[in-house]
Amino acid sequence: MLKIVGTLIVGFLGGTVAKRLKMPAAFMTGSVLAVALFSILSNAMFMPSSLKVIAQIVSGAYIGQQVSKQDLLNFPKLAKSIVLLLTFFTINTFVMGYLFARFFSIDLTTALLSCLPGGIMDVSLISIDMGAQAEIVATMQLARLVGMLLILPYWITFILKCLGKVEKREVADDLSSNKLVPFGTNHELINNLLILLIAGLGGLLGMYLEIPVGALIFSLIFSCGLKLLKNTAPLNNKIRQLAQILAGSIIGSTFTRESLEQIVQLFIPACLLLISYLLINILFGFIVYKRGILDLRSALFASSPAGATDISLIAGELGGDMPKIAGIQICRTLYTIIILPILVRLVVEHALLR
Repeated sequence: MLKIVGTLIVGFLGGTVAKRLKMPAAFMTGSVLAVALFSILSNAMFMPSSLKVIAQIVSGAYIGQQVSKQDLLNFPKLAKSIVLLLTFFTINTFVMGYLFARFFSIDLTTALLSCLPGGIMDVSLISIDMGAQAEIVATMQLARLVGMLLILPYWITFILKCLGKVEKREVADDLSSNKLVPFGTNHELINNLLILLIAGLGGLLGMYLEIPVGALIFSLIFSCGLKLLKNTAPLNNKIRQLAQILAGSIIGSTFTRESLEQIVQLFIPACLLLISYLLINILFGFIVYKRGILDLRSALFASSPAGATDISLIAGELGGDMPKIAGIQICRTLYTIIILPILVRLVVEHALLR
């Protein structure tokens, strides 16, 4: 128990420092780095992996609250584009995953999960659930997240300048005069407890059904249903930050001196993964833009495999079509944590049978 408490304190301090340094996904990143460092130096960090269920439920609750009725209305118009993007991401996941497993001595499950275009917290939790090397998956996901968030604004600006499309797109808010007041705004505690209760019931159902990452999947579905039925206010961000610290501490505690030596080998795979996603970004962006579905700026943002919330906020500042970008990003997130892990498991099982 003392080790668990000590690990959580180190994770909290690491997340707080990362937040002050304005690092992306600060509480997740900081807790992973801090706990990993102390684990390598002292071998005194410990977190039972069973606690991941709590982090999965909170993560699912948070993601489900990002879905709005407006997002659902945008989906039919974007259906073909979303399918195209998810196809690109699926092909990239398995091609790059097989390359990493073949040439960089990474087991197939870990290699494939390292290439998933999802959130660092969600994919890292999935990697623990599926028995992969969580420290490698977390490192690759961190490299993808940080790389995309740092590179993306400059990357898109560079492309638009090269094409002479430097003007910002002004997006009108057609619903500005007809916005619903979120349920629970004046009763934040009740709102948060309601979301966590419903998401928790979903998570317990997912555990009972014994499907891969069931707690995350069903908590997300239940939370989304609550959002659409009751128009609940967003879950307090501090709750998700605590879940990030918990998940980061679990992942960080898996680091050892041996795993540190292994991570040195990941620099080249991380660079190759970033390049592959930037190529998808350009390919998808131009296809959707030429079809007149999205302006080029929004198409480039929509196909970026970083955090859905982060991308939407950056896109809003730089003139992107936020509702459509958010819709595509949410589909990408849902597909990554619900469908792709199942495909990875099937592919790995097939490979083991051969």
